[in-house]
Amino acid sequence: MKIKIKYILLIIASCALLLCVFAAGSLFAAPERVWIGDIELASKSELEAGGGTVKYDADKRLLTLTGAEIDGGIRSEGSLNIELRGDSSVAGGKYGVCVLGDLCVFGDGRLDASGKRAGVFATGCFSVSERASLFAEGGKGLKIWGKTHASPFYTVEIKPGKASFRPPYTATLELGYGEPEYLRFKLGDRVERPADPERSGYWFDGWYADPELTLPFDFELGRNEDVTLYAGWIKIVYVAFDSWGGTDVPEAEIAFGDSVPEPPPPEREGYIFEGWYSDSRLTERFDFSKSLTENTALYAKWKKICDAEYRGIDVARYQLDIDWEAVKASGIDFAVIRAGFRGYGAEGTLNADDNFEANISGALQAGLDVGVYFFSQATSVAEAEEEAAFLLGLIDGRELTLPVFMDYEMASDQDGRLLGRLYEAGLSGREHAEICLAFCRAIEKAGYTAMVYTGVDMLSDGLAEALESEGYGVWLANWGVQTRYNGAYSFWQYSSAGKVEGISVQVDMNMRYVTSPGRVTGLKAEALSSQAAEKSARLTWDRVPQAFGYIIYRYDQKAGGYVEYARTRGASATEFIDSQPAEDGRYAVCAVVRQSGTDYRGGLSDAVSLPLK
Repeated sequence: MKIKIKYILLIIASCALLLCVFAAGSLFAAPERVWIGDIELASKSELEAGGGTVKYDADKRLLTLTGAEIDGGIRSEGSLNIELRGDSSVAGGKYGVCVLGDLCVFGDGRLDASGKRAGVFATGCFSVSERASLFAEGGKGLKIWGKTHASPFYTVEIKPGKASFRPPYTATLELGYGEPEYLRFKLGDRVERPADPERSGYWFDGWYADPELTLPFDFELGRNEDVTLYAGWIKIVYVAFDSWGGTDVPEAEIAFGDSVPEPPPPEREGYIFEGWYSDSRLTERFDFSKSLTENTALYAKWKKICDAEYRGIDVARYQLDIDWEAVKASGIDFAVIRAGFRGYGAEGTLNADDNFEANISGALQAGLDVGVYFFSQATSVAEAEEEAAFLLGLIDGRELTLPVFMDYEMASDQDGRLLGRLYEAGLSGREHAEICLAFCRAIEKAGYTAMVYTGVDMLSDGLAEALESEGYGVWLANWGVQTRYNGAYSFWQYSSAGKVEGISVQVDMNMRYVTSPGRVTGLKAEALSSQAAEKSARLTWDRVPQAFGYIIYRYDQKAGGYVEYARTRGASATEFIDSQPAEDGRYAVCAVVRQSGTDYRGGLSDAVSLPLK
């Protein structure tokens, strides 16, 4: 019984195939031929059809329909690929499209196929892809012996007498940069919200339905046609805050055209914050209400905490003949004058500056506060002590109103390349510190206050800590409108290209930051017991770093308090002999720094009494 059924099915299939063959004509006379109506297509054919065109490529088994209207159907002896361009239609007697093999419909268009028995008939498999639409109408609408394939996004309806294959709709994502992206959705479905795109320098502002970005895209609506989504972007303006040696301030990101909120002020030890500026020259204070349309850098301005500031210069023979009265009249408060230098050649000869005598005499007579410096190239402690002795000989006991400085730096040529004996010595930071300390000790032993002039690099290599540990001050060389150096310093050379009345060439410009010295501690008094000085008293106290000298106060019964009695010169001059002590012998001492006729005094020590015998 099973065998009989199998044979019956085989006979039916054969008959159906013969019917299709006879309907198409004598197909077996010329294998795998293709007809459009009654017209047999050649291997390469092109013809008009109802206002459209039909092209055929036998090598590819490709039939391209472009807006064609075909009567009489399409028939093919073998498999056939149909590419759709635009809307086309085909109508046949029994079948609109009859293919003895596989049928593949693709492209970006629509095909309406109709026939009495079926709109589309294929003995093999059938597939529809890309953006092709197919509507088949007839006895069965679609009659396929093999399998039917379509993308899951296709909307497929197969009913008696009708079949339709409608492609997905496309959501085009216009990102505003690069190529668009495409998403496919089944007809009637909603567009699923895409992941937010990213774009350097922009914030994503959402999806819009119009290129003018005025109508937000509605993701809740079902769609039956292609749509375009436009990405909205907000340009980011970056605002960088250069705290200039202060605590870090994070970069701000704001929308194009907005104003940036003022951040909390940075902090910097030893400085007062004076606001944010638009330029690195610190000439234009920034307005935080201003809308910004481009990336911006802001700069912090700082004021060094001190009791007073004074303007000064430093000079050498390179400044030629100087009119010191004109310099004073221009507002300059002090001058540091080169007394001498060591040559930076291998021999390291010690030399006096040719203009030292004229400069120091002229500056003092003009009423300026005056200090001196020596350009060092010392490569050992012995050489530093040699330089100090040579410099003291040049000073020759003069009463200076500013410290004596060691200029400790590498020599360089006109192009800024380092050279000379100190550079070639290749000393360590520790060795540099030992050399500078030896110079300062020798200077202070002679009754002057000693400091070191040098740059940030050498200070950062341990020299700053060494000087601070022994109480010697720093004259900082760091050119600019303000320094980023956060170490301690009381003099700052901020420019090498200053112009001052009375000097015909460029000159180094400086600031002096005067801070009242610390309070004197450790004061002791004793009566000297030798016969020669039996009425004498000796006072001793602890050294106050960077003090220019000390004021000794003695109690005056008539005045009813302590009055100034004497002064010492130099930070290390911490002893005073009173050859005529008062009967009650009460004393107090304070450190002092002097500038432009003003005494900046430290705290008065605890009083001591001298037990006289």
